[in-house]
Amino acid sequence: MKKVVALIVVLVVAWLGATFYVGMRAETLVRDEVAGLEVIPGQSDIVFDVLRYDRGLFRSEAVTCLIAQGELASNPNMAMLSGQICSLSTIHHGPFAWTDEGLFVGIAASEEVLDLSELPPEMAAMVNEIFQGKPPVTGYSRYGFDGSLTMKVAVSPVNLEAPMGKVVLEELQLDVLRPTADNYPVNTYLSLQGLDVSSPKMGFAVDSLTGAVDIVAMLGGELPLADINLAGKQLRWSQGEQPMLAFDLTLQGTSKDHGDTLSGDSRLWLENISGPMVPLPMDSAYLGMDYAGLDRQALVKVHALNREMDEIQTRALMGALTGNGEQDMEQQMARIQTLLAEMTQVAAEQLLHPGDSELSLQMLVDHQGERQLTVDSKARYLGLDGNNLPADELMALSEAQIQQMLDVQVRVDMHESLVPASYVARLTALAEQGVVERQGERWSSVISANGGALSLNGQLVSAEELQERMKAVSGPAGTPEAAEAETALDDPLAYQVD
Repeated sequence: MKKVVALIVVLVVAWLGATFYVGMRAETLVRDEVAGLEVIPGQSDIVFDVLRYDRGLFRSEAVTCLIAQGELASNPNMAMLSGQICSLSTIHHGPFAWTDEGLFVGIAASEEVLDLSELPPEMAAMVNEIFQGKPPVTGYSRYGFDGSLTMKVAVSPVNLEAPMGKVVLEELQLDVLRPTADNYPVNTYLSLQGLDVSSPKMGFAVDSLTGAVDIVAMLGGELPLADINLAGKQLRWSQGEQPMLAFDLTLQGTSKDHGDTLSGDSRLWLENISGPMVPLPMDSAYLGMDYAGLDRQALVKVHALNREMDEIQTRALMGALTGNGEQDMEQQMARIQTLLAEMTQVAAEQLLHPGDSELSLQMLVDHQGERQLTVDSKARYLGLDGNNLPADELMALSEAQIQQMLDVQVRVDMHESLVPASYVARLTALAEQGVVERQGERWSSVISANGGALSLNGQLVSAEELQERMKAVSGPAGTPEAAEAETALDDPLAYQVD
């Protein structure tokens, strides 16, 4: 019996010791996570900070707030908000943590609630009305023994109507999984349901938008490799009470690392398209892009230069808020010009690999089950004599020399119903010149340029000959009435709402 009691005592002491140790480890994790958060990229005057951490044996309480410091703290409005926007966290210590969702085995499990109660009374009252007395944002985090991290952030439902408009939100939730102790991959799942934002003049609504955005790796600490898969149902725009545009969408994209180069693709499908803003007769459309052979280090460099330009613009904005924006404006503008010059140089001399860098685009438009428009284009970069040129030499090249650097093919196929009446005569003239071809109800044209050699609908032509053919039909396309109708159709997005 004594041995059993002794064993129980040992187990209890071991468990308490493990809980105490895990509690210390949990505090370190929480503080490290907060310290790693960046509110505004490149801006250190506004940060998250753990203002209080009360560690107990089985659980801890933490208060993390948004803090304005440095020059930003001198701004009265920012100083008033500093320390008033906080997250209240309850951290349950492992190795066995009892949470509202049951037993969790790991280092720690925490629940977070966004607390805005310390805001000025009028702001706090407005937040309370918008979110119907519920916390604006809630969430939880789970820290595993293997270094994994699971997070969920949810925005409370909103149903607010006022003379100025309305805001309705049924659900907005973000789930994040970091499966290992490494920073990447990071898998993110978004769920947006029932969003409707409108004013007397315009409105935007989404029935649902769901999907995943996974950051597979971060190259050079700068450039993310991502896999994207999003699906949206009934995205709608309106003016007043008049519906203007509605569609469903599917968006997919990937990027891949091949060592020295990167490749990727993106695919956008639009379905159930309707509304007066639709520029062509269509109920579905597709846009696809593929690229390959982009220099890995050059893209990382371009991304870093672009990030620095964003940081400069952010500092200028923060300077305007604090009234100190005039002090270093000249230095900021000079630095932006330097960054733009560096970006141009990298793009010209390193980004593309002669013979390997490729880009292809495809656009498809359908209406009532029939293909209305097909545009296929492919381009391969050849360089000049197989080499890249310095940026200044590239800018000095003639049009003929630039054509020699590219292998390009563009194919257009269009149903006759897309052609305005005022353009039929011109297309007929182009067909007589061999620029376009007509087959039944369709118009088509294929043009290719490979290192300066030009092909039009399968026939070799010179650039001068093509220009002469185009000039032959470049005159007015009919009567003044037809020209007026043509002008009215030049902007297919033009519309009028009574």
